[in-house]
Amino acid sequence: MNSLGHTLSRLATRAVRRYLVGPSQRWTFEPPAPGWTPSRVERTSLYLHVPFCRSCCPYCPYTRVPYDEALVKPYTSAALAEVDWWADRIGPAEVTSVYIGGGTPTLALGSVACVIGRVRQRFRLTGDVCIETNPADVENATIAQLHDAGVRLVSLGIQSFRAQNLKLLGRRYEPSIAERALGLLVESSFASVNVDLMFALPGQTVGDVIADLDRAAQLGANQLTTYPLFTFPYTSVGEYLRLRAVRLPNPRTRRTHYRAIGDWCAEHGFERVSVWGFKRGAVPRYSSVTRDGYIGVGPGAGSHLPDGFVLNTFDLASWIDAMRAGRAATALCMPFADEMSGWWWLYWRFYDGRIPLDDLDVALGRDAPKARRWLRVVEQAGLAVRQAGYLELSESGAFWLHLAQNHFALSYVNTLWTEARRQPWPQAVAI
Repeated sequence: MNSLGHTLSRLATRAVRRYLVGPSQRWTFEPPAPGWTPSRVERTSLYLHVPFCRSCCPYCPYTRVPYDEALVKPYTSAALAEVDWWADRIGPAEVTSVYIGGGTPTLALGSVACVIGRVRQRFRLTGDVCIETNPADVENATIAQLHDAGVRLVSLGIQSFRAQNLKLLGRRYEPSIAERALGLLVESSFASVNVDLMFALPGQTVGDVIADLDRAAQLGANQLTTYPLFTFPYTSVGEYLRLRAVRLPNPRTRRTHYRAIGDWCAEHGFERVSVWGFKRGAVPRYSSVTRDGYIGVGPGAGSHLPDGFVLNTFDLASWIDAMRAGRAATALCMPFADEMSGWWWLYWRFYDGRIPLDDLDVALGRDAPKARRWLRVVEQAGLAVRQAGYLELSESGAFWLHLAQNHFALSYVNTLWTEARRQPWPQAVAI
């Protein structure tokens, strides 16, 4: 986008934000005020970030460091301290899910088990424990440890079953390793096994995408998450992607692949459960993002609290030092104006693909009429249809939402994470 287009886009974004949320919402992340502490909550979720990787994939934007056994013990101590820090401040809340991401969490399963145990001690854990892993790290011993820790939902980051695509993405395993890992997980009685697959990669055809979907289904995956490479909010393509052969896919390619994925899923019994996700059968839905509230544990972990967002320092050493000293690891906060929580709720319902119309009044309060006007426009444009009390996105609606998400929401994350990666304790960051 040229500079004029970028300027016009920012002006339009600001105008829409002001109209929807009002002038009182400040779109700036700042260091927390001295003595800041979160309010008590009755119900939330928990995200645990494990930053270790055997090899750091060049397209991944998340906080991660090369695996070093010497770092696991101080990481574990700090994570346990942060669980206690949250429990001491928000109280013994009900935790409706635990999501464990990274990095590669299965590289430090002893640590993960300790943290889950502490969560059970300090909170009322009532929901599922979900974890990410990579094909090269799945062994029978790994699976036994996952079951022992109470993990029920697993996501396997395969990305592609084609060797040339794995090489392009910097993935250091052969397709046979991915197939073996998926087979082991499917045979191991997890409630849900999700597979991550990428589309619109350079040189990738529709036939290639369909072949990947076919293979995942043949091996028994009951959920599929599909996304183009740039959907992950990396901070700068030039700085963090570092793959000369990779270019952002053009909208036509994305559209063609996305439609083919939707058609294939419909033909093979996979229902859409989010903009990117599909599941088959009555299995628990695996999702890494759609939580109405959560607390974050680990370097770079974010928290969505009733009154705003907070973000931990991205730097592993700084996070460990803060926890050792009994201080909050919070680097940045963005408080919510009164209207913001409702619109944030609606955003994630769009991501789910289904907006419960009867819940609008409770979620948005006085802004509910405004939301209904916007939803009527969405419906009249053919981007959604009414179904038994819900407004459900059509296939084209889901696609256009993904484009909007990449253009707006991910650009916010891009701005914020660029600064958060640059220094452990950033100053104000306007998004």
